[in-house]
Amino acid sequence: MAVDGSNGDIENYILRAMTTAQNDVLPTNDVVPIEYRKLQVTGGSTFIVSLPKPWIRDHGLERGTVVGVQSLPTGELRITPTEVKPVRRSAVVDLDHLPGHALYDFLIGLYVSGADAISVRKRKGMGPQERRIIRSFLRDTRGMEVGEDSEDGMDILSLLKPSELSLQVSLNRMYLLVTSIVEDAATYLNDGIEEPLDDLEERERQIDARRLLIDRQVAMALESPNIERTLGVTRLQAVEHLAMARALERMGDHARSFANIVLNHREGLNPALISEPRRHLDVWLGSLRTVIRNIYVKDVNHVIDAKRELEQSIEALEAFEEGIIEHGKGNQNNSVILFRFTEKIRRLCAYTIDLSETQINMVMGALVGIDASRSETL
Repeated sequence: MAVDGSNGDIENYILRAMTTAQNDVLPTNDVVPIEYRKLQVTGGSTFIVSLPKPWIRDHGLERGTVVGVQSLPTGELRITPTEVKPVRRSAVVDLDHLPGHALYDFLIGLYVSGADAISVRKRKGMGPQERRIIRSFLRDTRGMEVGEDSEDGMDILSLLKPSELSLQVSLNRMYLLVTSIVEDAATYLNDGIEEPLDDLEERERQIDARRLLIDRQVAMALESPNIERTLGVTRLQAVEHLAMARALERMGDHARSFANIVLNHREGLNPALISEPRRHLDVWLGSLRTVIRNIYVKDVNHVIDAKRELEQSIEALEAFEEGIIEHGKGNQNNSVILFRFTEKIRRLCAYTIDLSETQINMVMGALVGIDASRSETL
C-alpha cells in the first residue's frame, strides 16, 4: 500500500500496527479481568486465599517462595514477587508503510510510552533523511543509543533505567535551565555582554529532553508497580510531577522568546520604560525559587504566598499592557517590542502559578485519608 502522508494513510498505518502487534511485548490497553476467590480460614484465625496458577508459573514461584504484600490506600491489596522479571518493551517501525514526515513523532511516541528497544526498518535501505531524523531523536532524548546499524535498518536501545534519575532531580534541572536563560538575558540587557546566551538553543533542547524523560518515567510508573516503587512516588504524585514538568517546559519556551526579544531589540528597550516589568521579573524569579524548593520542604504556606505575589504581578503587568495599547510608550515599533517584553514576563508568572497550584494539590493530596479516622490535618 502506498502512503502519501494523508490522514487516512496515517490512520491505516496505526491500525495495521495495532493489529500486528497483538503478541508484542508492549502492553495493550485491555482491561484485565478480575477473578473472585473465597477466603479460607486455617487454625481458626489465619485467613488465606489461593493465587492463580498461571501467575505462579509465569514468575517461577513455588512452595516457600516469599512474595510482597502491600495494602494500598484504596483498600486494595497488591501482591508482587520479590524478584520481578525485567520486561523488555520493544516496537518495530516499518518505514515502507510510514509517512516520512511522521518518523520523528512516532519515535518520540514510542519513547515516552516506555519502549526499551525500537527497530526501524526499510526494505530498500534507509536514506540520509531518515538517519538524520533518528540522530535528532537521539539528541532530543535521554539514554537512547544505537545498538545496531545496517543498510536497511537501525536498532535503538535504552541504556537508562527509569529509576536512575528521580523525577525531582529532572524538575530541578529544568528549573535551573529556565532561570539561567532569563537571568543571562537580564544581564545582557544591563551590560550588553551576549556571550552567555550563545547556547540558548541547546539549553531549551535540554529542557525539552527532561520533560520527555519525565513523561516516559511517569508512563512506565503508571503501568508497573515496581517502577512506581523504585521512583519513590505514588501514581498520583507521578502525574503531578508530569504536570509540573510541562509547566516548566512552557516556561522554557517563553524564556527563550524573552531572551530573543532582548537579543534582537535591546536598543529599543528603554531602561526607564521597562523598570516596572523588570520589577515583576524579580518577583517571578523569587516565587519560582520558592515553589521549587517546596517540592522537597512541602511548606504549603510559602507556596500560597508566592502564588499571591504572582497574581498581583500579573494584574500589574496587564494594567501596564493596557497602558501601552491605549497611550503607547514611545514610537509604534517600540510599543510592540515593549508589549512583547512585558507579555513574556506575565506568561512566566502565569505558568509559575500553574506550578504552585500543582504543588498545593500534592500537599493536600497527602492529607486525604480513606476515611475520617485515617485522614491528617494541616
